[in-house]
Parts: sequence; C-alpha cells; structure tokens
Amino acid sequence: MTNYWTDLGKIEYNDALNLQYRLVRARKNNLIPDTVLFLEHYNVYTVGRKADPANYTNVNVIKTDRGGDVTYHGEGQLVAYFIFDVRINGRKEIRKLLENIEESYIDMLKSYGYMAMLYGEPGIWVDDNGKKRKVASLGMAVDDYVSYHGMALNISPSVLEGFTPINPCGMNSNVISYVNIPREKVIPSLIYEFSRRFGGFTEVEKRDMIRIQY
Repeated sequence: MTNYWTDLGKIEYNDALNLQYRLVRARKNNLIPDTVLFLEHYNVYTVGRKADPANYTNVNVIKTDRGGDVTYHGEGQLVAYFIFDVRINGRKEIRKLLENIEESYIDMLKSYGYMAMLYGEPGIWVDDNGKKRKVASLGMAVDDYVSYHGMALNISPSVLEGFTPINPCGMNSNVISYVNIPREKVIPSLIYEFSRRFGGFTEVEKRDMIRIQY
C-alpha cells in the first residue's frame, strides 16, 4: 500500500491534534497507511512532557504529550506530523524512524545549498557563517506502536519574533533561525526524500483526510 500525504493548510493546533488522534487509531486498525500531514498553525506555544516552566514564564501554553520542552508555532513555519507504524520486523524501531526523518530534512536542505546537520538538541541545524543555528524542531510521541507529532521547519523570518518571549527547548531564542525556501518547494522536496526512505507517497485531499474515521 502506498503511503499518504496531505496539505492541511492553516489549522488550529487543537484541531490538528484531534485529527492526529483519529488517524493514529485508524492506522492501528490498518484503515490508512503511514501518513504525513503538512500544515501551518495559528500562533501558539506548546510544551512537551519534559518542559521546564522557567522557559516560558511570559506566555500561555498548551500542554501536549510529545517529547521536548516549549516551542512556538506560527506563520512562516511548515509543520509535518508523522502517523507512522514504527515497527520493523515486529519490533518497535522508534530511533530508526527519527533518523530517517532527520536525514530526509538534512538532505532536502542540502539540495538547496544549506549546510544542514544534527547538533546537540533534537532538530535540524544549519551553519551560518561559522555559527550553528536551529531551523527545525523535532518532537514526537508514540501510542503503542504508531507515532504522531513531528517536525517544524522555519521557512520565513516572520516566525522568529514568536520565539523571543521563550527559551525554546531550554535555549536562548537567538539560536533560532530559518531557511529561505518557498513552501511550495519544500513539500515536494520532502516527499521526494521521504519516498527514498519509506516508499512511495500518494497525495490525499484535505477534505478526504479529515473525513477518515477509525
């Protein structure tokens, strides 16, 4: 079965979270294959399971069940959520899934001339005149053997202001940067990289994805 991907456009955080929960149950029941959701969120701060309140004293946050600390989502950012069965030969291989996702982003960014890499905190970093800047944040969760949540890639300077009131992932906000790649190019480039690692993907219309029940 080919994998699915869809572009949800701009969507409220809680709406996207509820959709993920439905799709996780559908994936467990083999009603859908592995699925990637691309989207943007309206401005929102979220915290993961290991969040330190000292990192977000000045903002209201939504508590989530993903990994990681506090982060920001908003305009100028492309989010990808991965509803994937993490089993390989019957064993849960979460680390392998994360590695494949990270490698996909690194290779995509390199294809546009960025020196992308892993560096310390989870996510993707680029070399900016000798300084390491974080351009994508990774935070996942696994329900039994199906993953959800994912990667948020900054693709416009408009997103940077949203990080300034917090210490994203416990770091100073000045380490956050962005890549200058149009959204309409990022998605097909990522689908190409995902296909190399996970097999082929078929686009599903937003309205059809939202209708999927478990």
